[in-house]
Amino acid sequence: MAGEPAKNSPKAAFHEPAVMKRAARATVAVIAVIALASVLWYAQTAIFLTFAGILLAIVLYGASHWLSEVTGLPRLLMLAVVALAGLGGLALAGWTAGPTLGTQVALLAQSIAAGVTTLTSQLSTLIDRTAILENIDLVQVLGNFMSQWGIATGATTVAMSVFGLFSAGLIVLFFGIYLAADPHTYVNLVARLAPEDKRETLLELLYETGDLLRRWLIGQSITMSAIGVFTYLGLLILGVPIAFVLALFAGLACFLPYLGPIIGAIPIILVAGGESLNLALWALGLYCCVQFLESYLLTPLIQARAVSMPPAAVILNQLVFGAVFGLLGLALATPLAAAATVPLRHVFGQDEDGKTDGA
Repeated sequence: MAGEPAKNSPKAAFHEPAVMKRAARATVAVIAVIALASVLWYAQTAIFLTFAGILLAIVLYGASHWLSEVTGLPRLLMLAVVALAGLGGLALAGWTAGPTLGTQVALLAQSIAAGVTTLTSQLSTLIDRTAILENIDLVQVLGNFMSQWGIATGATTVAMSVFGLFSAGLIVLFFGIYLAADPHTYVNLVARLAPEDKRETLLELLYETGDLLRRWLIGQSITMSAIGVFTYLGLLILGVPIAFVLALFAGLACFLPYLGPIIGAIPIILVAGGESLNLALWALGLYCCVQFLESYLLTPLIQARAVSMPPAAVILNQLVFGAVFGLLGLALATPLAAAATVPLRHVFGQDEDGKTDGA
């Protein structure tokens, strides 16, 4: 046809290799993406442990830097003091409170089982629909729920999980200490992976991400401590058994915004329900009051200044990471999302307040 180059013309001969090159590049790019995704999938545990080590390094570096400024002593010396003090505090807590804590943790499982049975019976009587709840094994339902998040339920699995947790803790500890000792070397090493004209921008992004994570960790630590203390005092007043372990779990669960309070409320209600339905309702009311103070007082004053993320995005991120990567992914979903906000703001040209650069 007119206007089309002949197959044997020089133009067609030049055009065909160009198309083949583009197709070859696209194929190579797809293969590279698939290979990278496969590597990331199989190395997910190492990646999450590395990120946990980075979070620990941020804590150690911030504490040692502050002590160095206050005392005037070398920062590396203060880092050693902070690390030894942390390990010594954990050892002392394990030595003094370990037996009591272990006993209470053992009682927790028994209390939860008793609470499930008692609540099932009392709720069946309350609504006069015994047949509805008699056919539901709440213990099995809770076990299936926990297994979906990678929480061990069998004795052998628990033992292996404890050993794996101890090993992972050592890896995170030493990685965090080494990184906190000389963070700038590692940051500059990562920056060298970028083209020379982009290194300065990458360095700024890395330091900004570290500063954001530091603020988030400080705010989250204050919130977790406050939730744990208020919950413990309230449970003591109500007379709920093993109040310390329940409050400790509630405080740790608040590391997960939005979903954490729900997870932390379950054992409190079940243990209190093992005593009576009224106590379970009082415990639920107490926990709702504590979470109300956290949502409308602590979070606006502390976390909103640290990092602002849309609640729906945070919950979706936690659900996806928990379903795909298990408990470890669920635990680190929020700080990963917080860290991702820095490069996303840079890509879309937004500042800390969410305004575009051209606004």
